[in-house]
This record gives sequence, C-alpha cells and structure tokens, in this order.
Amino acid sequence: MMPRLALLSFGCYLAAIGSMGAPMIETEQQMASFLNKYGYLKDSDMVDGMPKNEMVMRRAIMYFQKMGNIPMTGTLNNESKALMNTPRCGMKDMDTFSLRKKRYSTRNPWPKSDLTWNILIPTSQLPLPDQRRIMQDALKVWSDVSNLNFDEVNVQDPDIKIIFARGEHGDPGPDSAFDGRSNVLAHAYFPQPHPLGGDAHFDDDEHFTAGTRDGTNLFQVAAHEFGHSLGLGHSDVEGALMGPYYRGYQPNFQLHDDDIAGIRRLYGERVEEGRPEERSTPSTPTSSTPSTPKSDCMTQISFATRTRDGSTYLGNETHVFRRNGDTILDGYPKKIEVEFPDLETNLDAALYYPYNGNTYFFKGSEYWIYSNQYFVDRGEISNLVSPRLLRYGYYKELPSNIDSAFVWGRTGHIFVTKGDEYYLFYLGYGVHPNYPQPLSQWRGLPSEGVDAAFQDYDGYTYFFKGTDHYRFNDYDVRVDVGYPMETAFTWFGCDASAYVVAGGDGDAATIIPSVAAIVFSLLSAIYVF
Repeated sequence: MMPRLALLSFGCYLAAIGSMGAPMIETEQQMASFLNKYGYLKDSDMVDGMPKNEMVMRRAIMYFQKMGNIPMTGTLNNESKALMNTPRCGMKDMDTFSLRKKRYSTRNPWPKSDLTWNILIPTSQLPLPDQRRIMQDALKVWSDVSNLNFDEVNVQDPDIKIIFARGEHGDPGPDSAFDGRSNVLAHAYFPQPHPLGGDAHFDDDEHFTAGTRDGTNLFQVAAHEFGHSLGLGHSDVEGALMGPYYRGYQPNFQLHDDDIAGIRRLYGERVEEGRPEERSTPSTPTSSTPSTPKSDCMTQISFATRTRDGSTYLGNETHVFRRNGDTILDGYPKKIEVEFPDLETNLDAALYYPYNGNTYFFKGSEYWIYSNQYFVDRGEISNLVSPRLLRYGYYKELPSNIDSAFVWGRTGHIFVTKGDEYYLFYLGYGVHPNYPQPLSQWRGLPSEGVDAAFQDYDGYTYFFKGTDHYRFNDYDVRVDVGYPMETAFTWFGCDASAYVVAGGDGDAATIIPSVAAIVFSLLSAIYVF
C-alpha cells in the first residue's frame, strides 16, 4: 500500500498532467461543491451554493478528512485540498454521519450468487482481449473470497454492463457526467432496484493502462467499481480497496480484510467443492458471566432487535450496542437500563413488530413494550393472547423463557424459538394450534436452538448462536452458504480472536485486548501501510 503522503503527491501529479481535463479544485465554492457532491453536505445545508453557516462547513470538512484518513482539523488546509484533487471514484462517500470508523458499508445485495457481465462499449486504449482479461481478473478478486460466480456472456443485457464513455453519457442525475482527465475515474451503480443496477462506467478520457506505473491501472479501478456493483459502499479504513481514492499502481495487489468482511457480509464465504455447506457451531465459552464490552467488540449476544427510529440493537445480558445502518453510534455500548429506562437486564429475547412500531422485550413470563427508547407498558406474557380463544382451543399459550422472537420476511408472521422448537405466534391471539414444530425445519440452523434472532433492514433474518451468526434467506428458505460467520467481526468490526475474557468484579467480566492485539496496534501506530 502506498504511504499517505506518497498517495497525495501521486494524486497531485495526476491532477497536474490532467489539468486540460477536469479543473483543479481551488476556490471555496469548488470545495463546497465537492463536499456536496460526495455527501458531506446535504442540499438542505446549502444556500446559494455555499454552506449556510461555518458550523455546517466545519462538520463537513471533518467528515471528509476522516474518510480520507488525514488529520481532522476542520479547516481546508493544503492536505485537504490535495486530497480533493486526488483521482477517485465518482460514487458518494457519506450516507450516515458518525465519527466512528465506518469500515465497509453495504447496500442491498443481488438476490443470487451467479452473475453475468459483458463489455458493451470497450475503450480504444487497450486491445479488447486485454480488457476482457482485466475485467475477469477484477471480478475474480471478489469471487475468490465470497460465494459469487461470474460468467462473461455475449448479450446486451447482462447483470453487470461495462462501458467506457466521455462526458455526458446518458446516466440520470446532475453529477453523472464524467469530467475529463483526472478527478473522477469511474462510477458504478449498486444492485437493484436502480434501473442501472450493477453497471460500471469508466471515463474514457483517463489514460488506462495494464501492469505499469504509467497512467491509471484499469484492473484496480475496475475491482473497486465492481465492489459497488455488488453492493459495497465506500470505506474509511486506510488501505481498503473500497476507499474512495485511487492509490496508485500496486504490482502485488491484495484485497484488504475490510473488503473481504464486507463482501462476505453480503454473499457469505466461498464454499469449496466437496466442503460441507454447514459446519458445527463452536462451543459456547464456559464463562458463566456476561462480557462487559470495553471497545467495539461483543463476542456473543443474547438478543437483537430494531426500533421504529431505524436503529438496530444488539445486546448481551448487561449492555447494548446501537447501530444506524452499518455504523455503531458514538457512546455505545450502554447499559440496558440506561438506553431503555425501567427495562431489566438478563433478557431472553426481543422483537420489533413493524405493524404497530413497538419493540417487545421478554424475560421469563414477562414482557416490556417500548416505542423507540420510551417505556409504554409491562405485563405478563399471558396478556398477549386471547383468553377466550385459548378457552375454546383455537390457539395455545406462548411459553415463557423463550430464546428468540422475530418477524419472518416471507410471511410477515411472528415466530418464536425455544430450545429445539419454534412457534407461530399471532399477537393478541396466541400460538397456532399446530405448533411447536422442530427447529430443524429451518434448514442450516443449529437444531438444538439459537440465542437470538431478528429481521434486519436488508431483508434477511439473522440468527445468533454462541459466537457465530447465520444469515437466513427468507425466500430460498435456508441459511445462505458460507455461514455461520463470526458475530464479533461481522457486526462489530473487531477480531474476536484478538480478545480474551478475563474475570472481573461484580456480575460482569471485562474484554481486554490480547498481547498480540496490543503489539499489532503499536505497529500500526508506527507504520503507515
């Protein structure tokens, strides 16, 4: 990977030789336009093409500097101006605002793992066979580490359409035209439902090359854009391929761990021929006390749910993390009773019911109802069913001490698990008389039971067991291949193997970094990769 200063110098050099194309960004008006184009300033933040006040501008600059991994001064210094003039992808950087590390971000994935591609409009800069090989290699970067397969087809409507174009080329939107040599190198579109979903467009005014430090390496630009075509957004992890800026030719290119985690979040890990699709669930740690997270890590969870305000909560016996999209919000984890006043700890399960906007928490034979973080009601589980319908045998009681509860996307019904069984539950009525049924009917889940479950905004249902989680495809009615995966790494962005659980005072243990993790952190502080 290229050191930061070298990257900026390289970017300035390319901007200089491309000055006959894209204009240099120098004035405050141009800088504000840049920040607006890439999502750091919203349209509502602007008045006559400029930020409406200094505070809005300073915030935008700090987010921009954070994404570019340069010092967050909040001022447009020379390093910031140089970064703005560094060749980059034309896709937006920001969709949610947080000063935590963004890591990979994801959108809706393709509903299939076998995708087709074709170069519809090639460039004249390289022989067509070389272009085809480069695109194939760039897609292989992603299929090597995930459960994806790509086939080149000779049709006009493949999943991923590849074109080279100059200037305005028919894309919708005010910022879709290419800008000449330097600055925007290419852009791509996330998968459906966008009409151009999956398509990748390259600015033919660039000097694209193969296997040389001259010009702009087409393979690396294509690999980045195909990340968007598959559903990945921009990352602020330094060295990640999905960072927004071109990093210069890398003869020994390797995909960053952050990129691998993102693509596996969407499509699962590659399953080699002859390898079983399911693996046994790791044994649960023997510690009988919950972990009090001291970093961005929680090795296992006991409940997961959403709230009406768009938040996702993942919690253990004592604490909760709160996510907005792919970002863990600042100030978390928090104690359960701090985030949800009057709610008890050591909860059994949680459920977000979108039809009334309430979140239900369960413990033993009791439930609590919250509207976002505000207490609504508390009572016995028996109050959630109809005594009259129970009396006539139309429905059954919901058991106490359940393990998980979730709304299944395929039917919109509530399902509850307890041990190795599951129940179909109608809120206000009761459990369907034909239940419980064996949990083994949910193909790919651990048949002995799960710890937590919920339906996320991406349309998948996620189940948690021990230190792992499973992504259940509600339409294929089975766990996606490549799962289970490690919860700590995928949901919190930390390497659980870098943490050990140490005994603590009171009712919780403390997660502390291992010696290896400390050494790695020190080395990371010394070297810029």
